[in-house]
Amino acid sequence: MTIAERALGLAVSRSERVRERRARGSSGILSAGRSPEAAEPMRATRPNRRNVRRRYDLVLPMETRTVVRLPSIPILRFGYRLLSAVMLAATALAISKLVKSDTFAVGDVEVAGARMLSANQVRSIARAGQRSVFWIDPAAVAERLRALPEVASARVRITWPNRVVVEIDERHPLVAWNDGGRTWWISPEGIAFLEHGSWPGLVRVEADQPVLRIGDDPLAPVMDPELLWAAAALSAQVPEVDVLRYQPQHGLGFLDPAGWMAYFGKGGDMVAKMQLYRTVAAHLASKNFRPTIVSVEDPSAPYYSTEKESP
Repeated sequence: MTIAERALGLAVSRSERVRERRARGSSGILSAGRSPEAAEPMRATRPNRRNVRRRYDLVLPMETRTVVRLPSIPILRFGYRLLSAVMLAATALAISKLVKSDTFAVGDVEVAGARMLSANQVRSIARAGQRSVFWIDPAAVAERLRALPEVASARVRITWPNRVVVEIDERHPLVAWNDGGRTWWISPEGIAFLEHGSWPGLVRVEADQPVLRIGDDPLAPVMDPELLWAAAALSAQVPEVDVLRYQPQHGLGFLDPAGWMAYFGKGGDMVAKMQLYRTVAAHLASKNFRPTIVSVEDPSAPYYSTEKESP
């Protein structure tokens, strides 16, 4: 039997096995030039479970006086960490494919409740179209829409797989205010926004000089709501007057067909003031008197003037 055959673990003859047992029993396996203490069999240590290696010791004939140790092959063990990493990679790949899938791509956003604003204007502000539905935050879209002065409230709904519906409630304008040449629509709360086409029933007011408090905050009131409601009440009393006039000194008024300016102040009971004004105007007409100003701003102290008003 050759050394190569022993190294390969081939069967040996009976006589050779006997010689091996005798050699182990009598004197053990001694390497050349080593003491008996060093020839004691090596005790196998407990292998590390994480890196288990198998060792094969082959005993050669006594004539060689040599122990050959063959290279060991590590045994691979797949633990929970590797399994978790594989599952994580598979999940990430699946999510990436879902996000890029055309099935979840939003087309045109559906808009409901828009009257002043066009559907395209709402879509432009919402910025929710032509995107994956996974990237759309309904709360953020609604917040962007509520930042518009025309929008009182907004709701955004997502219906799977790729449908987005935007519902808005607009602020209805009460007054069309020409502020020194630029017209604003003003809601009953005093919030101003640019005019959008035509709106039925608007009260029209003109001011020779800008008086609205237009600032950086589009949701801040630009006019006292009491003055706006007073304008609406006064306009209802004189439907024949198309446009009311406003001056900071006298408040609301209009040009009477008799040729003078009538002023009613910035608030109060416009119905009572109009009754008082008609009484004063009738008295002046009966006397064939033509003043330049008739004021009932203070109902307790109405007056008229023949002097022209300074600009």
